[in-house]
Amino acid sequence: MRTKFKFFLTLLFLLATAAPALAQTAAQVLEKTADKLRNSGGLQAAFEATAFQKNEPAGSASGTIYVQGNKFQIASDQTATWFDGTTMWSLLKGSNEVNVSNPTEEEIQTINPYNFINLYKNGYSYTLKSADYRGKSCHEVRLVSQNKRNGIKEMYITVDKSSYLPLSIRIRQGNNWTRIRVNGISTGKKWNDSFFRFNSKDHPGTEIIDLR
Repeated sequence: MRTKFKFFLTLLFLLATAAPALAQTAAQVLEKTADKLRNSGGLQAAFEATAFQKNEPAGSASGTIYVQGNKFQIASDQTATWFDGTTMWSLLKGSNEVNVSNPTEEEIQTINPYNFINLYKNGYSYTLKSADYRGKSCHEVRLVSQNKRNGIKEMYITVDKSSYLPLSIRIRQGNNWTRIRVNGISTGKKWNDSFFRFNSKDHPGTEIIDLR
């Protein structure tokens, strides 16, 4: 009987210590992925984004994202977005209008999926498991918001174990999900600062609507 009791205590101890160890491992994966992205120079990735409402696809877009430091440009078949670190220009193709704004950090997190490298440090718990994704051995990190004010409530990040580059990102805002599949990543790129700003000469006749 005493042996069984000792076994039970040992089991409780293992369960109590497993969660912190797992969370630490998840943090290490995210930090290593963040270091990879930060140290890779300019990054260019082809993506396919799909929005879901009640688990049903509600729209999709494909395009390319360019990231360099805190600057990015996103070009899709429906929209174009430029962000130079302070100012953002958003163009809905076919509308002949571009909106200019100074987005908040939270707004940037919902627009630029690679901002998860900062997201996990701001009021989120995280866990880790192994997963297979498109024939590759991957880490899957789940982030869950611990702060009701966070716009992103939950996120899954699938990271290639060999390259530590993200292959898939799933984001929940409220009850709706967005899935972003990365179809190819190139690193070591470099662009001038002007690449991340809207150029009216490239879009003649476009009305600029300043929302700042």
